[in-house]
Amino acid sequence: MTAIGNGALRTFWLGNFVVIAMLLAAMIGSHFEAGAGSFLFATLVTFCYALLFLLPGLILTRLAGFLSFWLAGLLGVIYVTLLIFMLHIDARLYAMYGFHFNGFVWNLLTTPGGLASLDSSTSSYLDVAIKIAFLVAGQVVWLLVCRLAAARRWMLSRRVLKRTLLAWVVLLVVCQLSFGFSRIVDWHPAVATAQEVPFFIHTRVRGLAKMLGIEVVRQDAYVKQGWLNYPLAPIVSDDHPWSPNFIWLVSESLRADMLTPEIMPNLWKFSQSAHRFTNHYSGGNGTRQGVFSMFYGLPGNYWFPFLNAQREPVFIQLLQDRGYQFGLYTSSDFTYPEFNRTVFARFPASELHTHNSEPTTWQNDIYNTKALLAFIDEARQKPSPFFAFMFFNSPHARYWFPDYSVIRPDYLKHFNYAREDVASLKRDMKKIKNRYINSVHFLDMQLGKIFAYIQKQDLRKDTIIIITGDHAEEFMDEGRWGHNSEIHNAQIHTPMVLWIPGKGHGVHDYPTSHLDFVSTIMPLMGVTTPTADYSEGDNLLTPTPGRYRLSANWDHVAYIGSHYKVILPTRNAGLTGPEYLTADDKPVANEAQAREQLQGKIMQVLKDISRFYKKQY
Repeated sequence: MTAIGNGALRTFWLGNFVVIAMLLAAMIGSHFEAGAGSFLFATLVTFCYALLFLLPGLILTRLAGFLSFWLAGLLGVIYVTLLIFMLHIDARLYAMYGFHFNGFVWNLLTTPGGLASLDSSTSSYLDVAIKIAFLVAGQVVWLLVCRLAAARRWMLSRRVLKRTLLAWVVLLVVCQLSFGFSRIVDWHPAVATAQEVPFFIHTRVRGLAKMLGIEVVRQDAYVKQGWLNYPLAPIVSDDHPWSPNFIWLVSESLRADMLTPEIMPNLWKFSQSAHRFTNHYSGGNGTRQGVFSMFYGLPGNYWFPFLNAQREPVFIQLLQDRGYQFGLYTSSDFTYPEFNRTVFARFPASELHTHNSEPTTWQNDIYNTKALLAFIDEARQKPSPFFAFMFFNSPHARYWFPDYSVIRPDYLKHFNYAREDVASLKRDMKKIKNRYINSVHFLDMQLGKIFAYIQKQDLRKDTIIIITGDHAEEFMDEGRWGHNSEIHNAQIHTPMVLWIPGKGHGVHDYPTSHLDFVSTIMPLMGVTTPTADYSEGDNLLTPTPGRYRLSANWDHVAYIGSHYKVILPTRNAGLTGPEYLTADDKPVANEAQAREQLQGKIMQVLKDISRFYKKQY
């Protein structure tokens, strides 16, 4: 290829660099106005990623240029056209649904009817074809202009291009290190900016930070900046609202099959005169999403924007507005996970009672159980209602318990899970589970103290009582151990026991979820605002025919229906597509058939996980 051809291509790519940079700048526009530091990082990201996105096409045309300028130009036109179109689609998706182009979106685009179901404005294939045709025409015209300009020696020089590429390499390293250290020190502007850039490389520099003596903040906040529209309408109550007391008890890692007369006799006995839900799933396979879903009634993908906005749930806001007394206790921490910035964001640190300084978690649970009962004893002497919350931590790995709670003597005595490999886990899994069972039995002893107090003080008559787990715990049921790995039923199937004064008792086998709590409780408290304006849940006491449930982890939301489970990527999860399973976590026999049957349901899930975002596009 001649010097004129090379010069024309360099100018062609320079012009498109400006276009791509403008598109990226529009995506992250608000961050240019969020202070000097945010402006500098947004500018750095725009420059680095605009060139990074163009780099494959630039290399491709450089190689093709050895054969022909026009072949290189054709490949350049095709590449840039597709890139601009995909960035356009990504911007729409992120504005509407809060996640970038990924395998799930690719599945929609390549499935008949999928593109039409994304949005009314993209429902016409003719409209898409026209947009692509205009982009191609524009690129062809620009290529011809570059060719004519190069013939007159108006072109980007090779020296400038080389220096630009060298500067880009240096700045890209600076960009990625800046992001990595921003995560370490929890500097939100950089993390929030990166979240809005498709396929941003999430650099980890924890080891380097420790070498440099930089304190690592225990947070990993991939966040979507603001844009919440929650609730959809003001929360309104009737003229004579009911304000019951609450005792809300949550245990770390509590499986549904632990609720038996042998393992949990106290909770079993209590459940006989309350409502027990046998087919109940947590809203997540980790503590963040599990606890978030029960207090907000929303899928776990909303955790990140609510964390960034430090927005409390309307349920807690309602209690505060009604003058409730709060006793909030945990044997874990209110700062990790960051419930001091989400569920309990409106409370000063002095009102968030954390006691986890004892040698073992079971000792912390004993201490906090006593503190919880002392709070209730004092609060019930006052005219205003109370909200008592306790988070137990004994059933968390390594599963701690005292000798007097042992009901499975064949347990693994010396358990350091950090040193366990897959082979030893499989070998020891029965004994590890026995260790867990002993810790759950100890938990039940603490619950027994609370139930005895409730009985003695006759609190049932005016107190709503909730006992559940943040999530469950898998013991190689489907090949995993623990939680936070896969959205297996073994990691999300928790016990759920509910007492509501005047609402009777019973055993319910229909599907329920952590998302159903606020949809059940707030109407009972006289809230007249439709539950759909603040929750995605249903009423626990009323079966909903044909319902599906949602459960989440850091990067995915799972649709869980009566026959199928679909794991959908929701963040920068690459091009990994949806995973189709049976409802009991087995591979589907015919994925194409499942995809066709579930297309309408999956589109409804898209609405569920985005209804409380303000539409930005």
